[in-house]
Amino acid sequence: MKTSCILLCLTLAGACSLAAQTPSINAGGIVNAASYAYAGLPSGGITPGSIFAVFGSNLGPAQFAQSGAYPLPTTLGGTSVKVTSGSTTAQAYLFLSSASQLTAMLPSSIPAGTASLTVTYSGATSAAQTFTVAASSFGIFASNSGGSGPGVITNANSQVYGLTTSANPDDAAVIWGTGLTAVTGNEAGGALPGDLPNLPVEVYVGDTKATVTYRGRSGCCAGLDQIVFTVPAVTGCRVPVTVKISSIVSNNTTIAIAAKGSRTCSDPGGPSAADLNKYTAQGNTSIGVVTLARTSTSISVPGFGSITTNADVGGGSFLRYTAQQLDSAQNPFGTELYNSCTVSYFKGASATASDPTLPKYLDAGTALTVSGGAGGTKQLTKSTTGGIILYSGLLSTIGATGSTGYLDPGNYTVTGPAGPDVGGFTAKVTIPGTLAWTNQAALTDVTRASGQSVSWTVSGDPNGYVLIGGSSASGTDANAVGANFTCFAKNSAGQYTIPAATLLALPPSAVVAGVPTGVMYVGLSGTPQPFTASGVDLAYIVYTSVSAKTLNFK
Repeated sequence: MKTSCILLCLTLAGACSLAAQTPSINAGGIVNAASYAYAGLPSGGITPGSIFAVFGSNLGPAQFAQSGAYPLPTTLGGTSVKVTSGSTTAQAYLFLSSASQLTAMLPSSIPAGTASLTVTYSGATSAAQTFTVAASSFGIFASNSGGSGPGVITNANSQVYGLTTSANPDDAAVIWGTGLTAVTGNEAGGALPGDLPNLPVEVYVGDTKATVTYRGRSGCCAGLDQIVFTVPAVTGCRVPVTVKISSIVSNNTTIAIAAKGSRTCSDPGGPSAADLNKYTAQGNTSIGVVTLARTSTSISVPGFGSITTNADVGGGSFLRYTAQQLDSAQNPFGTELYNSCTVSYFKGASATASDPTLPKYLDAGTALTVSGGAGGTKQLTKSTTGGIILYSGLLSTIGATGSTGYLDPGNYTVTGPAGPDVGGFTAKVTIPGTLAWTNQAALTDVTRASGQSVSWTVSGDPNGYVLIGGSSASGTDANAVGANFTCFAKNSAGQYTIPAATLLALPPSAVVAGVPTGVMYVGLSGTPQPFTASGVDLAYIVYTSVSAKTLNFK
């Protein structure tokens, strides 16, 4: 990689102007500088010799200071960072110092275990913040600088793979990240390249285990790692990529892979290669998505038995991305890949994760109208918050399992009245059948390290997907952390085994008031049906129908 580590670290840092006061480290504010995995997640540890970030206030100067040359300093802009683990205390090496964020390298001499860190700036020292030092906890840099979506995965010439610069099967691809393991030598003096063949590094592309040919420090920069692997025979625009070392799984990123003979990717149900080339040339793309969804959730409550809640809902959004954003957004076209899983992290009780790449939201009018269900017409009303425009509505609450709701099998139409950005439209979708999750009742505990098989029978759309997913969290309070996963399989497969490399990214479930914080679901996702609307390049409507239950991930 031609870009220096110093410049790389600068892309990860933001400086804000604060008065010089006692430094304060945010709770959970010590994270891997590539993955940003929350403390408390299985991947939330910091590896000796890796690059990490510290977030807080009054950590350094209002105008950021950067290290311009090797050797890396232990004092920068008036800031120093002390780390203690067991009987070992050392000063971290600093790349960047600012009031709200520090970027540093943890010395390889720091042993694994529970450690404490203090920041000293202008003679004032923060309270100690504890964090976990892990022997290996790898993070993949991402194009959105937030640890999700397309990864910083390049060819041999350091060109990042993208929608129109995709990898091909059998290419040698390079994952850029940090957190492989400690090294020996003068790590503050610059790069210490060298393969580490005894380190049990595994790379998964979709569900396929790739061949790894190098795993070690880059020849570029201190603390920056490279993993070189051979791209397997998988294609798609958002193919998941994860790295597993022993039982610790990295953040989930993606790579674009095109069939040999082309460097532009494509997906079933998504834009064609020709469309992607056009969107790139025109500089932006507008996308519309309308979803109709049925959810049935079973919760086992002590003293009450199993309680099932059901709901039919609808939603819609219309978004405009720049060509550059298409290569950094998590999944702008909403396309999926059979036999693959994605994982995202969240913090707080909402169990949702956000995409740092923010598109422009488009206005399609006051409300969308849904018709075709037993309850007549329904409205998906518009909400606008901070420039985010969303359409949503509760179509029905069903009550007991098996009772009639709005989104029963049949034909449905969603119409838009026209708005300032999106013209009027009519979108049609057929809900053809149902899915039965055949081993749902048998699942109460899931051992993450063993993977988990799910099975089903399905009627209806033979070309649709089966959705398999869930989440687990450390609790339900505002500081709880967790992870979501979503996998896709063919309707006709009848069963799928969620890989251990996916489930190990989830934290073990907590139990709150007798109810576990783990949830798993299995359901249908129909083939996306396109519709046209002026002001939108690509638009489709899709239905989903899922059954969910609370359970314990352990």
